[in-house]
Amino acid sequence: MKYLHLILIALLYPLSSHAYSHLSPYSYCGGDPINCIDPTGCVIEGVTKKDAAMAVEDFRAMFPSDEFANFRSLIVQSGKKQDGKSFAKISADALSTAFSGITLNEDQQALVQMVVNTINSDDVHKVEYLTPGKDMSRSSSNEFLPQLNSMGITSEMVENMSGGASKFIMALCGEASTIPTKSGSLTIILNTSSGFVTNRPATLGHEIIGHGRSLRLGYTDPQSQHILPIQVENLILRNMESPLFWNGTDHAPLNIIIPNYMSLPNFR
Repeated sequence: MKYLHLILIALLYPLSSHAYSHLSPYSYCGGDPINCIDPTGCVIEGVTKKDAAMAVEDFRAMFPSDEFANFRSLIVQSGKKQDGKSFAKISADALSTAFSGITLNEDQQALVQMVVNTINSDDVHKVEYLTPGKDMSRSSSNEFLPQLNSMGITSEMVENMSGGASKFIMALCGEASTIPTKSGSLTIILNTSSGFVTNRPATLGHEIIGHGRSLRLGYTDPQSQHILPIQVENLILRNMESPLFWNGTDHAPLNIIIPNYMSLPNFR
């Protein structure tokens, strides 16, 4: 089992489309996908500054090729010293300059749009990287505890377990899990050096973009939460020129093959 996502589905309103009836549904962002940045994305924030720094590292790693050199430099932590817990916003002007004279293919455009939209808005996606054998932060534990309680794992059991809540989460979820929060979502990722170099960045994108962001955009049904994260992860793996891909059979709780697992997700 690769993932088990403990998702408490909230009722979210879908994005309005009536105001843009003059645009073709095939004309994404009004035909200007690089400069028209979706304002309904989700800001990324680390539980600690170290978590934020690791998330910056992982998002940059999603774009390894030379044409993304200037774009990678825009993915930074907030603050004058670029050491804050959240990501700095990416302006349309900076984005346009970063890709001046560069033509991106469809996959590359889609991933850039998703990452920029995820960085640039007000919903908060928090991420914490867990060291094997150590418990998560108190704030993350408090967020996950109701989910564990609903599965019959009591607060007392968590307190008495070496490794605390993270021990239960990792036993159930494998290497990562995402839950919705009042302001966005919370992702925990097991930080391990084992496996391919592509694992952690692809996992981060699977969780924060595939689950967290899609939930905030209204894709709350189980089918969407099975399909979209796999499509996001495969998009990242393609951009990283990885030979890996996932077809959904190891993505709990559905564990079924996704016919269009290599297609682009239907959101940005």
